[in-house]
Amino acid sequence: MSESLYGEPLLAEVYDLFNAWGEDNDFYLGLCSPAVGSALDLGCGTGLPAAKMAEQAEVVGLDPASAMLDIARARSGGEQVAWRLADARDFELSRRFDLIYCAGHAFQSFLTETDRRAVFRQVRRHLARGGRFAFETRNPAARAWLRWENAAPRRAAHPRWGEVELSQSLLSERDGLVSYRSRYRFIDQDRALEADARLRFCGLAALRAELESEGLRVLALHGDWRGGEWREDSEEIILTLIRDGDQPVLG
Repeated sequence: MSESLYGEPLLAEVYDLFNAWGEDNDFYLGLCSPAVGSALDLGCGTGLPAAKMAEQAEVVGLDPASAMLDIARARSGGEQVAWRLADARDFELSRRFDLIYCAGHAFQSFLTETDRRAVFRQVRRHLARGGRFAFETRNPAARAWLRWENAAPRRAAHPRWGEVELSQSLLSERDGLVSYRSRYRFIDQDRALEADARLRFCGLAALRAELESEGLRVLALHGDWRGGEWREDSEEIILTLIRDGDQPVLG
């Protein structure tokens, strides 16, 4: 049993099969206006949005999993991004960015208030004046984890490993801390790998209190990737933040 869903090289290789470009990537790319000269991708993974954003701005991609960064470096456009092996809770880049974002629900890997506050502090330190920080987290009120147990397995073809099937099962949920298991079946190889992971589902009120205490404030709040108004039953909590006291000078 692998302890890390993202540290296993083979699982990193097939990650993009089940995480293709979608509305979430369109949303983050849309934040990269002509006024944005620099961007930082926290938890960049295999680097899909970072490589695309690097066509418009100077981009740094940061991730704690070397296997994921290996994929990012090798992808088309990857040579345009500065990739860094580091943790979003504790890093130093000695510069500031017009845009910082944390996509792909990577924010939910910060399991405790201490973790989240550390990220917010690092973001504030690395944001340029008037710069923005955007991230999303699944709304706990929507209880998305209940659908994982009965979801049909997904299949996709990998150019090297052939047909791959992904299924997920819920292990436990308590007070918004969800443990689940991902099983990857490599059909052509007659092989399977399993990895357990945990995610934190944090409500909006708690997030607001934490980020405001670390010197950030909400600039925009959405409930879906098309910019829809947030409601109590929205699937997503999509936040765009600015440093407290700054004015949003970037379009």
